[in-house]
Amino acid sequence: MENLPETLCVDPTAAAPPLALSAAPPGEASSSISQSATLDELLHMLHNPNLREEAMELLNKKRESCAELPILLWNSFNTVYILLQEVISLYKKLSPLRITTKESTRVCNALALIQCMAAHPDTRMGLVRAKIPAYLYPFLEPSVNEKPLEFLRLTSLGVIGALVKIEDPNAPEIVHFLLETEVFPLCLRCIDLGDELTQTVATLIVMKILVQEEGLKYCCALAERFFSVVQVLGRLVERLPETPCLRLLRYVVRCYLRLSELPTPLRSMAMETFRRCLPPKLTDERFLNVLHDDPQTARMLQQFFLNITTSSS
Repeated sequence: MENLPETLCVDPTAAAPPLALSAAPPGEASSSISQSATLDELLHMLHNPNLREEAMELLNKKRESCAELPILLWNSFNTVYILLQEVISLYKKLSPLRITTKESTRVCNALALIQCMAAHPDTRMGLVRAKIPAYLYPFLEPSVNEKPLEFLRLTSLGVIGALVKIEDPNAPEIVHFLLETEVFPLCLRCIDLGDELTQTVATLIVMKILVQEEGLKYCCALAERFFSVVQVLGRLVERLPETPCLRLLRYVVRCYLRLSELPTPLRSMAMETFRRCLPPKLTDERFLNVLHDDPQTARMLQQFFLNITTSSS
């Protein structure tokens, strides 16, 4: 997959820094910490609750210019624990939902630093083996769409999206962890409930999981699960505008194509599901005109239809 523009940097294949921070509402300018503070000084300031919020904001501003930041975050004393404290502090405000924009901004900054580590090859597996991404799942569960929660949902998905790099030799272990901790149904929920950017990142994660053999086996292990995935994708396509987001459509088509590549014993179940749930819009010529500028996705969609036609004939 080609690199994506910086407006959606949560794509693990993109070279740009993760988008999750940009999804958060803008915070106030730092005032009590010097802008010239070093990384070591900022990391030390995280231990001071009165300076932590500004320290996290300034650390995030240094992500692009400091390649060693993920290593320093992971190896510095108690830093990951402090970031998790910030995340956990909002659990009690999820039900009933009473999270303010300021609180959401603060935790999004903590999550963006975790995403920084998730995107780095030398710290990614440490996060996975410590099961730290599972602490983000509570932000994916609520069924409300208030902005402070949407920021948290998107930033949490950004962390997970940074983990699932196909070219990473540890990709099978990462996907196993994500499936074992049941993030897959949470991503489907986000596709159903989130705004366009949240839907895009959640669909990207589903696609990256499906590309792995264990991910595809998980999806088709139960007919009800396979049906649920195809249903969610179908609802997403039907809700897309007449001129849809090309990036989102690309991920959806890739998911459909992968779901049509089941082994022979499962083909009849899959084809019956596609016959029942395939959205009419997916074959609408006006809707698909957007693919004229993306021949690769157009070919994938043609291959998908060829797969399901061949299998059903």
